[in-house]
Amino acid sequence: MSAHAESRRYRFGPLDRAGWILGLNATQCVLVTAGLIVGGIALRATGSLLPATLPLLAALVVAFGRWEARPIHEWIRPLAGWWSLRSRSLDHWGADILDLDRTNAPELPPFLAGLRFLEIPVRTRKARASGVGVVVDPSGHVFSATLRARGREFALLESAEQARILDAWGAALAGFCRERGFVTRISWSEWAAPASLEQHLAFVREHHHDAPIGESLAAYLDVVADAGPLTTSHEVLLTVSVDRRHVHRPRAADADQATIETLLEELRLFTARLQQAGIAVDDPLSPADLAMVLRLRADPSCAPRLYQRARTVAEDARLIAPQNCTPLAVQAHWRLVRADGALHRCYWIAEWPRLQVPADWLATLLLHPGGIRTLSLVCEPVAPSRSRRAVDRDATRLASDEDQRARRGFRIRATHRRAETEVLAREQELVAGYAELTYAGFLTITAFDLDTLETQAAEWQQVAAQAGLELRPLHGQHDLALATALPLGHVPAPRRSVLT
Repeated sequence: MSAHAESRRYRFGPLDRAGWILGLNATQCVLVTAGLIVGGIALRATGSLLPATLPLLAALVVAFGRWEARPIHEWIRPLAGWWSLRSRSLDHWGADILDLDRTNAPELPPFLAGLRFLEIPVRTRKARASGVGVVVDPSGHVFSATLRARGREFALLESAEQARILDAWGAALAGFCRERGFVTRISWSEWAAPASLEQHLAFVREHHHDAPIGESLAAYLDVVADAGPLTTSHEVLLTVSVDRRHVHRPRAADADQATIETLLEELRLFTARLQQAGIAVDDPLSPADLAMVLRLRADPSCAPRLYQRARTVAEDARLIAPQNCTPLAVQAHWRLVRADGALHRCYWIAEWPRLQVPADWLATLLLHPGGIRTLSLVCEPVAPSRSRRAVDRDATRLASDEDQRARRGFRIRATHRRAETEVLAREQELVAGYAELTYAGFLTITAFDLDTLETQAAEWQQVAAQAGLELRPLHGQHDLALATALPLGHVPAPRRSVLT
């Protein structure tokens, strides 16, 4: 057997689509029941079948119809939230730049409202000009900090080495999956954009400003200028979030301080596990580092201006003050969100590969040079006891649904069989000692004009399909989804409609 055939393969479990009754989910059951009740009331009041069938037909269309490759009933919440946003004129926001009494706290757009930014002094082996940047979510319970990670040329490694690195990465994440753990969320985001060579060219000119430009140097500058559009820079950030309600502290201790200390300790342990996996990890981002990342990801068009201001490569992290980390204007549209000069369209990864895949299955997507994009993954560790209860609950529900279908003469579909097989596989993995995390993936595409955004969106959907991913646009929620592309450890809750 060849080495390629012996390479390890990985699988993704299907989404849980088992419903309440005969595969119908809660929303469908409520809609059909409401249609029957309203139709019965209309029949009793009018005595005519036509007024009675209209509510039932409307309920059936909403429950089982589809619009833009998505069930119609799944559009109810985005449409209601979008209508609420427009009715309250919150779909456009601008910072009050004329406020002379403005504090050092950044002015945040509505989808980031309530976040607090803290600077925590720490002692490290290397001298730091500032402390660690910590983000507190609007509830005041979740504290987050971010690490910058760098790996090796993963796609060029042998299959056995790739499998070893993935095992080590899984072991690093498994450290969060314990009973009464403090970490509530781990976010991974990979930002890719055409690389700017302004820094490198400025460095070359600075060191040769006294000497005349020879033929070799001129040829080198020409080669660099030609290669500029072909190069892509990548940045990987890992954000760890700790829930204050899970932190055990003495009664007299300050809750926020205890949470921050726990967060820094979890970062230290996570860094050690990543380094054992062969992944290079920098110190946690400072407030200035975090401000630079937020500014560039929200509006990459500011990158050339920032690089022109930079005199040395080491000064880039101090180009932006923390209070200037957010955009000055945000406009939320149905199909995109505009932040200053950038347009963003966010997609939810609705389906993962259904077939087993090799370790480097995502290389097609990660290495594709298609403009500016952010791939983010939000994971939540699951305690072993919760995992076992979830397996028991899912197995019981699937068995009950299969029994109902069999008694009523309905066919048992292959998707149902696969879901049962997946539950059994999960149970075997839990017994073997593997940890479990829930996850959701998002892809954010960024451009500077609408035509480019539409072209790149179509291109990225094709690239994602080649990798076995199905992307669904988060229309009406692009501003909320943009938060997942930012290293804030913050996942906004869906908007609720408000009657005014």
